[in-house]
Amino acid sequence: MDIGVSGPRTMSRPLMLMAIALLALPLLAWAMPHLELEVRLDPATRQFSAQATLSDPQGLKGVHLGQEFEITELKLDDQPAKSRRWRDGTRKIEIAYRGTLKPTPALDHREVLAQRGGTASPEGSFLPASSGWYPDPGALFTHRVTLHLPAGQKGLVPGTLVEESDTPQGYRAVFDFPHPADALELMAGPYVVSERSLKLADKTVRIRTWFHPELKDFAQAYLDDSARYLERYSKLIGPYPFGMFSVVSSPTPTGYGMPTLTYLGRDVIRLPFIRATSLGHEVLHNWWGNGVYPDWQSGNWSEGLTTFMADYAYKEEEGEAAAREMRLGWLRDYAAVPPSEDFALTDFRSRHHGIASIIGYGKAAMVFLMLRDRIGKDAFERGLKLFWQRHRFKTAGWRDLEAAFVEASGQPLREFFRTWVEQPGAPPFKGSDPDFRIWRRVDPQVFPPILREVFVAPKAAVVVTAAALIEPAQALSQRLLDAKAAPIGTILPAQGPLLIIGLSADIDGWLAKNGLPARPFPPRGTAQVWAGRDAKQRPYVVIAAQDAGALLALQRALPHYGRQSWLIFEGPRAADKGVWPPGEEKS
Repeated sequence: MDIGVSGPRTMSRPLMLMAIALLALPLLAWAMPHLELEVRLDPATRQFSAQATLSDPQGLKGVHLGQEFEITELKLDDQPAKSRRWRDGTRKIEIAYRGTLKPTPALDHREVLAQRGGTASPEGSFLPASSGWYPDPGALFTHRVTLHLPAGQKGLVPGTLVEESDTPQGYRAVFDFPHPADALELMAGPYVVSERSLKLADKTVRIRTWFHPELKDFAQAYLDDSARYLERYSKLIGPYPFGMFSVVSSPTPTGYGMPTLTYLGRDVIRLPFIRATSLGHEVLHNWWGNGVYPDWQSGNWSEGLTTFMADYAYKEEEGEAAAREMRLGWLRDYAAVPPSEDFALTDFRSRHHGIASIIGYGKAAMVFLMLRDRIGKDAFERGLKLFWQRHRFKTAGWRDLEAAFVEASGQPLREFFRTWVEQPGAPPFKGSDPDFRIWRRVDPQVFPPILREVFVAPKAAVVVTAAALIEPAQALSQRLLDAKAAPIGTILPAQGPLLIIGLSADIDGWLAKNGLPARPFPPRGTAQVWAGRDAKQRPYVVIAAQDAGALLALQRALPHYGRQSWLIFEGPRAADKGVWPPGEEKS
């Protein structure tokens, strides 16, 4: 075999571990490769160099390194290598390599998810596993990383900090991760570090914030809330599996969860609701996703379980009205999914478009709610503890969850999991359900039109009111629509969801000429956006802007408002928004 030079991995890793097929293999007493890595990074010049020793007493099967890195030295089983080829069974590989990273770009959220390569700058450096910045054995591995950075920079990788020095000559830190891992990321920046400790039943956990200087006043609140979540889930599930937890700020709008840390965009960290929602979600991923690994061959259950035990649980604590609104939101989203695009939870891998999120997060969370309703809260919580005890740092699938809940409840659950997990869609629903606690397709008249009906549609058409708008409309539609839109035209097609883009001055006449309902509110702001359905219940979204510049100003913000029915924009900022009133469901 040879040291393969590979490009980026094909799967993204937003707020979860990257997946590789070998995760499905059983762990044999944690006998696996171990990586010793010493890294030097200068963010100002973007120069990167590393020395790595990868060893496996059972013999290595293959190693992959990013194609942009130059190998300067190679030894196989302590002997200098004459080529990159060696026989199966090589037990130790020593590699020295170097490269120049790309500059950290200015990206929006969607562009960040598509970013695969390593980047560096004084404002922040990020080397995702997909960049191939370390020799990857293609299997679960343990690691110990020593990181060197110039003065004024600090950095980290997943793991527990065991050594650290910060002097005028530079920063050095050593991180140890003795547990099975399938990926490794590196973050660095001009961080101000704050720390507190948390005493749990079995250990003391170091909690840190690594924030850009302008965020230092947010540190204490993040430290305290992180501690609260760690205590909460240690009691509910089992002891926190690591010795450290960090919140790290990013110069781009990231939202990643990794073992022992979460990497959040610095603009996101400022938002007041993040500590009450997303932070707890990311802490919980240290149990589900980073503590028990999903069996990717049989579906990713971790996002749905985390959504249920974090996002939904916090709404339940606010009160039944807030919890009901979240359930209603899941079903409203589901109503926007064409039946032909529906799929089973066993086919969900990661969130790569809106429909995947609706099923993998919303449906899965509702299924866990339905399961708790069926077996009772006490049995459900016993099942969680049992699942954690059995599969800690191992791979587990939906069938393993089923087995844990069957044992905890004493109830047969095969038909439940077959219906809700292994089959797409939902069985026909009869009767009235005012609390919306069952996953189903609700009568469309109950739900008001929302932007997401068009944004996630697989075959939405884009129509402009004037040929002069085609170019800016093309740029905006590429940001808004999950699926590739048909060529933009000026003629209203006979069928299919519609994205209508026009100038505020002439949109009213265009709507009347084409038999569509009038604008639902007087013109105001630089742009107005609203969702509707025509006489045949075809969903449409109208975007009316003062000019082409106002249209282009919507590109960053508008994609995040899919659950709204209408918005008023002042430049790039949403000045007002809302959802049309719901209808009533017929029993």
